[in-house]
Amino acid sequence: MTGAETEDDVPLGERKTVTDFCYLLDKSKQLFNGLRDLPQYGHKQWQSYFGRTFDVYTKLWKFQQQHRQVLDTRYGLKRWQIGEVASKIGQLYYHYYLRTSETSYLNEAFSFYSAIRQRSYYYQVNKEDRPELVVKKLRYYARYIVVCLLLNKMDLVKVLVKELSEEIEDYTQRFNTEDQLEWNLVLQEVAAFIEADPVVVLNDNNSAFVTSNRLQEGSVPLLEQGMVVGQLVLADALIVGNCNNQ
Repeated sequence: MTGAETEDDVPLGERKTVTDFCYLLDKSKQLFNGLRDLPQYGHKQWQSYFGRTFDVYTKLWKFQQQHRQVLDTRYGLKRWQIGEVASKIGQLYYHYYLRTSETSYLNEAFSFYSAIRQRSYYYQVNKEDRPELVVKKLRYYARYIVVCLLLNKMDLVKVLVKELSEEIEDYTQRFNTEDQLEWNLVLQEVAAFIEADPVVVLNDNNSAFVTSNRLQEGSVPLLEQGMVVGQLVLADALIVGNCNNQ
C-alpha cells in the first residue's frame, strides 16, 4: 500500500496475492534454513526435504512472475529480493549436485546465477545504505565463481573475479567493515586456483607445454579385459593443496 491508502482501499484479490506471497516467502526461508540441520553425507532423508524445499521455491518463483505488477505496487517488491530467491534456487541445485554428482544440477545452478547477472537483479543494492544487502551480492558472486570453476568456464571466472574485486573495493570503502580481509582471502584463493589449472610442464626435451589437471576423456585409463564402463568405480581420491595449512 502506498501514500494515504489504507488496507480497505486495496481490492480483496490484491490483498490475497500479497498474503499468499508472504506465506510462500516465509515458508521457503524456513525450509531453506532447515537444510543446515541435515547430515552432510548419507541418509536418504535429505531427498524428501530437498524435494519439499524445491516445490515451495518453484511455486514462489512462478508466483512472483505471475503477479509481479501487484507485488511491485502493493508489496514494494525489490529486484534484489527477486535476485535473492533466484540465488537460493541456484544454491539448492548446487547442493543437490554435491549430493548426487549429477552435472545437470550444476548446469541448472549456473543458469540461475547467470540470469541474476544478466538481469542485474542486484544492481540497485549498491545504492542502498545497507551493508548486509551488499554482502548478499558478494556471496552470490563467490557462489557463481565456484560453479563456473567446476564447469571449467575459466574465461567467465576471470570476468567474475574482476567484478567481485571491484565490488569488494566499493563495499570496503563505503562501509567500515571488519570482513575486508576475509573477502580478500576469497579473491586470493580463486586466483591460486586459476593459476594452478592449467599448469606449464616441461617435456623430456625441456620444451614447455600447457596441460590441464582435470581428467579428460582421452586420458581415462584403459579398461581391463572383460570390463565395461559401468563397472568403473572411484577407488581412491588424493586431495592436494598448494598453500600451507590449507
